[in-house]
Amino acid sequence: MPSIAATTPWLFAATGLEANQHLGIYTTNAAQEYGASIRSAWSPDYPVNGYRFYFSNWTIRGNAGALTQEVDGNQPIVIEGAAMLVGNDRRQLTFNGQAGVTLAPGAGAWSDPVDLLVTPRRRIQVITAWRAVVGSAAMLGSFFPIAANGDAWTLGNTSRAAFLTGGTIPNNAPGNLYAYGANAAVAQGSDGRDVVLILGDSIAAGTGEANNTADARNNRGWVARWLDSTDGGARRVPYAKLAAPSAACRQNTLASHFTRRGEMMAALPNLPFTRIINQMGLNDGTGSLNTWRDRITVSNNLAKAIWPVPLLQLGFTPYTTTDTSQFTTAAGQAFVTSHDWPSGFTQQVQNALAGLPAGVDAFEFIGHLFDGRETLGTAAEGKWRADFSTINTTLQAATLAGATSITVRGPIPVGAAIAINAGQAGAAVTTVTAVSGVGNVTCTVFPAIAGAMASGVPVRGVAVIDGLHPSSELAAWVAARAAARKAALFL
Repeated sequence: MPSIAATTPWLFAATGLEANQHLGIYTTNAAQEYGASIRSAWSPDYPVNGYRFYFSNWTIRGNAGALTQEVDGNQPIVIEGAAMLVGNDRRQLTFNGQAGVTLAPGAGAWSDPVDLLVTPRRRIQVITAWRAVVGSAAMLGSFFPIAANGDAWTLGNTSRAAFLTGGTIPNNAPGNLYAYGANAAVAQGSDGRDVVLILGDSIAAGTGEANNTADARNNRGWVARWLDSTDGGARRVPYAKLAAPSAACRQNTLASHFTRRGEMMAALPNLPFTRIINQMGLNDGTGSLNTWRDRITVSNNLAKAIWPVPLLQLGFTPYTTTDTSQFTTAAGQAFVTSHDWPSGFTQQVQNALAGLPAGVDAFEFIGHLFDGRETLGTAAEGKWRADFSTINTTLQAATLAGATSITVRGPIPVGAAIAINAGQAGAAVTTVTAVSGVGNVTCTVFPAIAGAMASGVPVRGVAVIDGLHPSSELAAWVAARAAARKAALFL
């Protein structure tokens, strides 16, 4: 394998690595003073060297009512140490030559380069050992209760740093917490393809996806799945994702609103991406076409002023409510105020963005893969499609109110959103979070089923359970269907 020159630019190189959200490493429990996490990601389709990982004491705010997306931690973060694993090769990270680093609120640090040539498509794991601040509010790690595949972490009252040099980190942490770790990674190496920074909200973050339903390469959210899809011979596009539930462009109306993200990129010798994707915009909806459009374009222009690369603005996914049909039909859905298609503000804003105003270099009407227009015509435009899922089965046993598991005739994939007894009073929607058995399978579901269900009632696959966040099944389906479109959008 050829060597990589030391002057080669640093580019994002860890597909599937999730950034921290709702940050905090502090606890009232002395038994949880020390922690360690292991996170998984994948190297690009070309060899890279010199991996560096970014750790921060700031994060992206998940609250669209906030004035800015960036929020600093309120306690120091003490990183005892960190390590990188590639197969059997485990390398400890350093920070300016030191084994650990303490990050003040608002601070961030890139680890020093690791001199390790990584071949294409290798699984990268990052271990982080930290010491919590004891005696403050009880939060550890990132409160985002969806663990990616292969991730685990542990807590204790003694140092967890031993995991940096050997052993497997046990997963004995509270089930509703997501461990602190690296936000992103860069390495040297490229084959000329684009590398993308994703700015996104809950749709890009994958909020509607069930526990442990990231794909085999840790992608969660349809945008990440799409960029990494190889369906139809499509080429993978490496990315880093800075997304949070409820994020909105109206939180990026001043250059100062990009301060922490700007510092993160400026700490490198070069910009680590060649293109920006802005998936946000749905949470900027308002009763004014100009206001909605301008919230998006102002944010985009500020991003491009800081990072002068082309920007792809994505169109919107549907936002509807439903009657007892529970998203199994288009006719049973109604638009949420200001989010109506095809002639309402949602479509008008997308038309305006498709005209490529300042701040938008390319626009993609991706929403039509999520709605029912393809098979049901314009009457289904902007309403969640009900024709993509192959799930059409029945309950094999009666279910009591409050049940968190059901028995159905399989197969049913983990992550599927399902409607039970659709069209009838008391119909329910829920998400499959685990499946066991063959033939008649037992499905663990969340949320619990509110009412009793009789044996034999229909179970249908649907796109969504809340009208806003696509299921894992639909996100994967759209990513595969849209893969071929990448060729016209990216190098």
